[in-house]
Amino acid sequence: MTISVLISVYHSENAEFLDFALKSVWTDQTRKPEQIVLIEDGLLGDKLQNVINKWKITLGEKLTLVRNETNIGLTKSLNKGIKVTTGDYIARMDSDDISMPNRLKLQAEYLDSHPDIMVVGGSLQEFDSENENLNVREYPQINEEVLNYIHKASPLAHPTVMMRREIFDNGLKYDERYRTSQDIALWFDVLAKGYKIANLKEITIKFRRDDSVFRRRSRDKANNELKIYMAGIYRLFGPFTIRYFYPIARYIFRMMPVGLIKAIYSSSIRTKFLQNKSN
Repeated sequence: MTISVLISVYHSENAEFLDFALKSVWTDQTRKPEQIVLIEDGLLGDKLQNVINKWKITLGEKLTLVRNETNIGLTKSLNKGIKVTTGDYIARMDSDDISMPNRLKLQAEYLDSHPDIMVVGGSLQEFDSENENLNVREYPQINEEVLNYIHKASPLAHPTVMMRREIFDNGLKYDERYRTSQDIALWFDVLAKGYKIANLKEITIKFRRDDSVFRRRSRDKANNELKIYMAGIYRLFGPFTIRYFYPIARYIFRMMPVGLIKAIYSSSIRTKFLQNKSN
């Protein structure tokens, strides 16, 4: 089976981080992809363009560039990128994260040996400019656990996933009504379609964490998340379930001051909350 890696970048992102990300999915990979699709979401500055030009020389036809004349956002950019992917498997990657060297090999082997699984993610290691190793985040490993977890939080870390392209060939895509939280909407769509999701226990990426992550989560994503979770829970579990408590509680959490969100996110409170059993 062949692999395409799908990345989107826009003008405010860090050129050095993009360079690290591309190195991690090509130079450092034990199982290299057949294609890397990079969406340039709007005009980029000279630094980002210089990195892309460097990798175009290195990768040649392995690198497919998709250029948006203006910034159209991640959701629409990913849908455009999917249309030009050639791989049987599509691996997502963010432009500021780092894939572990065996990531693509492990995930492709898992999908090869589990034909009923349509999407596979993995654990991630958080890091920042001062700390190489922060929290390790693990996700539910089998589909039954995913179904029992999705009402609490995303059952997959978006930049860790590898997906079978057939789910898109069969009509699914990122929901363009949502500029943010498009990944969670897709996971609800995948499950509602009867497809299965899994996660590897192994760490598959190093996830860059900074204060902007908390600002985005506490403000921009709150309304979209609430709509997506409420609609998704209704589709999977019906109107009469205690599961609606979780997205409402998350919405209130997102409205808190950024400093408090960061403190809670980095503590054991969040983990205990997500591990609580519910019907």
